[in-house]
Amino acid sequence: MRNYIYYLLLLVLSLSCTSNKRKIDKNTQLGKLAYTNVNGTNLKNDSTIWGMKVDLVTDNRLIIQELSNELLYGVYRVEGEKLIKEGGFLTKGVGPFEMIHPDLWGNEGDSVFYISNYSGMVKEIYTVKKTDIYNKEKWKIIKFPDPQECLFYPSIAILDDSIYIVSGSKLNSINILSRVNLQTGSISDLDFPFPGFNLPSGFKIVEHMIYCDAQLLKHPRQNKLLYVCRLGKYAKILEMENGQIGKQIPLYSILPQYEAVNNERKIKDDCLGGIIAKVTADKIYCLVLPYTRKEENENPFYKGMPNYFADEMVIFDWDGNLINAYRLDQPICNFGVDGTKNILYGTTLDGEEFVVRRFVLK
Repeated sequence: MRNYIYYLLLLVLSLSCTSNKRKIDKNTQLGKLAYTNVNGTNLKNDSTIWGMKVDLVTDNRLIIQELSNELLYGVYRVEGEKLIKEGGFLTKGVGPFEMIHPDLWGNEGDSVFYISNYSGMVKEIYTVKKTDIYNKEKWKIIKFPDPQECLFYPSIAILDDSIYIVSGSKLNSINILSRVNLQTGSISDLDFPFPGFNLPSGFKIVEHMIYCDAQLLKHPRQNKLLYVCRLGKYAKILEMENGQIGKQIPLYSILPQYEAVNNERKIKDDCLGGIIAKVTADKIYCLVLPYTRKEENENPFYKGMPNYFADEMVIFDWDGNLINAYRLDQPICNFGVDGTKNILYGTTLDGEEFVVRRFVLK
């Protein structure tokens, strides 16, 4: 237990910081794709936007995480060329219906979305009807089981009312993901190991820091998951069968480059910067960050924007087919997608102001 608590604290510190069903190999990834250029237009804000992470696009509204504001989420309505602030929700704090480190996810066609609070572990998840955003007394609270010395990251995919898939596992596990049964409280590994050769013994704290710090996104209607590591260019579609991982379809296969130094991760200079992904029922959208770790340290800007902005958007379907690759006319920090209209809403800068830039994808 003492070792578990030590590594839990270490983990919390680390957090602060083609058309033929093929994967994209290193040569293709680094510049041989045929890009379609797409121009965007900035929506005119009627008020200040306090964040750049678009967590959900639904019913012509954008839910944007605004951690620097009193309310942690802002709801913005798109009206023509304007972005109208409709309201905000979720108070910052440690009391009932309050959070410090929220994570919100959902699908544009569903009636609900979910919010978890992460402070080294997940204790509860809120289920929020979209009609009750501003009425927190109607939010449903789901108690999360005791982690049983597992280290879980705030990335959760809900298969059904009782089975959740979570990024993380026990420290001596060789697997990236776990299966959590809310009804029984049981937790079991999924057969999805860290890449490379791993002996099933000893603590694997650095591997957890690298591979469990990931996005885990579920297909809105099917039992398919998208796993995206936040470092390197490593992403896979995972097809779930009877609660276990069946077929795996690689999209990107460039592993993170790192080394373990005294149970701490050291990112190598040639490590690629990762992917930000969003999904709809038909497509997977990948915003590919441009720099290696060395290039990031040497270049504070990318095309006039901060070096964590990007302009390469690659789109797949859920069978792993490459649909298109776009070059945005201005780098963006984060984005959301209106799948019904094939519109991408990217957050970027106009001078020193946060703005939402709309791209109509061809």
